[in-house]
Amino acid sequence: MLRQSLWAIAAAACFSAMAACVKFCNGTFGSLELVFYRSAFTTVFILCLCVAKGCSLKTQYPFLHLKRDFYGFASVAIWFFTLGKLPLGTNITLTYCTPLFLAANFIILSRIQKRSAPWGSIGAIALGFLGIVLLVRPNFSESEFIACLLCLSVALIDLFGYWQLRFLGRVKEPSQRVVFYFAFTSMIGAALGVLLFTDGFHKPTLDNCIPLALMGLFATGGMLAATRAWMGGNMLLAACLGFSAIPFSELIGIVLFGNIPSLLSILGMICVCIAGMFATVFTKREEKLLNEAAEKSASAQSEKQFQPNN
Repeated sequence: MLRQSLWAIAAAACFSAMAACVKFCNGTFGSLELVFYRSAFTTVFILCLCVAKGCSLKTQYPFLHLKRDFYGFASVAIWFFTLGKLPLGTNITLTYCTPLFLAANFIILSRIQKRSAPWGSIGAIALGFLGIVLLVRPNFSESEFIACLLCLSVALIDLFGYWQLRFLGRVKEPSQRVVFYFAFTSMIGAALGVLLFTDGFHKPTLDNCIPLALMGLFATGGMLAATRAWMGGNMLLAACLGFSAIPFSELIGIVLFGNIPSLLSILGMICVCIAGMFATVFTKREEKLLNEAAEKSASAQSEKQFQPNN
């Protein structure tokens, strides 16, 4: 349990540090360029790791990987774009709203199955919405408001990516294979995007090559640490500790960028953080109830099939 907790906290710290590196480079490189460099670093690193460990990268589920990679690439590309538009703490808080969307997903499923409304999840979503309102205040400029909406879209896209990861886990795909295909697909997609929709790649200089390298290093470390955390057995613990990225990013924003948050922003972050944790708890409970209902339904159908005809 302690080891899993440390991996989850390490992943949150790495992703927060990676976001800070992206923010440093945003004035020089486009968001797609940064996705390319990040993905290229991870692709080479994981490839070397697999060769050293003798792990095969051949898969029997290319379409599952492709769907997961599509959602992942879209999420990272939009997120990198928004990192240059908002304070780091606000950005990370909004992109970590995925558990709220996941809770809403299970509320819809419970209504479809005509079960009682999961009031715990509804309360978590309401608290999360309050936190978002405190963060996305009316005094934001139009560009900042659009950036906030884009951050929320990242959280929603991550929900679809979450389900694809679950499907890949059910077919026992190794984590390093999942990470490799995600990084490789993102690298190709970002390269095509840069060549087709921008003025091309910008040459790294001595001033920005260190943040670029650190971005790739922290991104790879974050993905590997997150994989170890989620493989630790307790998904609920990993999800809750993932919210430690919010205070990490806020601290980095204060120290490196001078982003001093207002009292309302701090209250909003606390609301989103608490709501996300509660949403994770209630979602886990709803998932268990849905699985039990599915098992009972399958058992009842099986018994009906084997009943003798009168």
